[in-house]
Parts: sequence; C-alpha cells; structure tokens
Amino acid sequence: MLNILIPVDGSRNALRAVEYVIQYRALHDELINVNLANVQPRLSKYLTRFVPSHNVRLFQQERAEEALKGAVDLLSKAGVEHSVHMDRGDAAEAIVACAQKTQSQKIVMGTTRKNALSRFFEGSVVAKVMALTDLPVEVVAKENASKLERFGIPIGIGLTFLWLAVE
Repeated sequence: MLNILIPVDGSRNALRAVEYVIQYRALHDELINVNLANVQPRLSKYLTRFVPSHNVRLFQQERAEEALKGAVDLLSKAGVEHSVHMDRGDAAEAIVACAQKTQSQKIVMGTTRKNALSRFFEGSVVAKVMALTDLPVEVVAKENASKLERFGIPIGIGLTFLWLAVE
C-alpha cells in the first residue's frame, strides 16, 4: 500500500493535487492511503494576548476543517482511504514532520505556475518542503498565476529601483 501525504490549504491548486492522486489510483490499480495535512499559521502574540487560547484553537480548527472539506469530499466520493491531520506553525516544517509521523512514502503538492522571480520574493512552501525532506515530492501545477501575481512583483521591484535611483 502506497502512503501519500497531500498538504491542503483549501485552494483550487490543492484540490488538483487530490484529483491527481485519485487519477493515479485509477490508472495504476494500486492500493493507496492518503494523509491530508492542513497547517494553520501561528497567530501573533500581540493578537492572542487579548483572546483566550481556547478560542484561538477553535478558530484555527474551524479554518482547518473548512480548508480540508473539499479534499475529504473528493476522496470519500472516490472511495480512497484517507486520514486528516491538522497542525500549527511553519507550513513547510509541519508538512515534513507530518510526512515522517505518518510514514508517508511521497508528498504530492498543488501549486500555481509562477516565474522564478515571483517565487524568489514570495517564498515557496513547495521549495522549502523539497529542501527539508528526502521523500519524493510531486508537484501538480495546472493553473497559471493571475496577472497581478505575474506582473505585480516585477513592477514593484522596478519601481523600487526607480525610486532608489531618483533618491
């Protein structure tokens, strides 16, 4: 049985990774177990000092359940055995830790197609996961980045250099 981890954040790209694994199962006629992982970011101490920790945990759990809902529905309809894991903290580190804890044999992640400059300045969870793990990481990228994502960062960098040149 192949044990696969799919990080899910509720985005369309994450659901594409789930669909990819379902298609993989249909094509290869192999038993698989899918571990869905959702990682909620830690909230700022400035914010959490005014809110009881119990309420913060409930809020993060609700957000995680909402993010996982679509993926769970897809896997249930396809009859794929799966389990759900929720964590808090740095996304890449938590994903790798979850893969180790669940003894996953590979990680399948969905992402948007972006240029190298955008990935460099925004940071990429996919790149961080690949740097932190020895497991194979399959990246499912079907959708192009929006125009704002494609042009926003290069324009911002160009304006910054222009501003610095004028100063």
